Amino acid sequence: MPTPKITSPDRKTIKGCFLFNGLSPAQMETILNDRRLRYETYERGQLIYDPHRFDRALGLVLSGQIEVRQGGTPRPLLLRYHRTGDVFGAAALFSETPHYASELEALIKTRVLFFPQEVLTEYMTKDFRIAENYLSFLTGRIQFLTARLSTLLAGSAEAQLMEFLTEQADENGLVILDTGISSLARRLGISRASLYRAFTSLENQSMLKKTNRTIELQNVR
Repeated sequence: MPTPKITSPDRKTIKGCFLFNGLSPAQMETILNDRRLRYETYERGQLIYDPHRFDRALGLVLSGQIEVRQGGTPRPLLLRYHRTGDVFGAAALFSETPHYASELEALIKTRVLFFPQEVLTEYMTKDFRIAENYLSFLTGRIQFLTARLSTLLAGSAEAQLMEFLTEQADENGLVILDTGISSLARRLGISRASLYRAFTSLENQSMLKKTNRTIELQNVR
């Protein structure tokens, strides 16, 4: 199968991936020309990974948006979103577990570049900088998950909401909710009433300002 044409925006996204930190343009081109890499396109609502169907590969989002959740129906726990430049699948690499920890769904048309485990292993062996970059990424993920667990154990609706909003905010601290209150409450695993109280409490503490579905985070950047 011929390798799909890599667009200029794709090339910029790939170049910014943590895996390539410290590598020369020539080294990056060698990897990108490897025919074992896979380019996949997913339509809105299509499952990318679920606990029983996944690949031993690291996925790089070239465009689109992916929702990551856990727990299945009827009230799955929203973990995070993946957007252009984000990666996923690290939990499936170098692991013997037969199941994947989360469910990933394309919220809009999404394009992903997959680096299979055997390809990563080969290039990590050839250049230890790639292995170092991957270890650095894993360290950051451990720190994120530790903070996430602390929030969930605390059981505070305000803390859960604030963590979610901080994760979704852009560089200016703005969040545009893509869903209503009922759906957001289900994502966070709390009641509508608790969510309303959490918004009110955070506004009273000058932590955020909410105007319809537009939220401005304050004093958190």
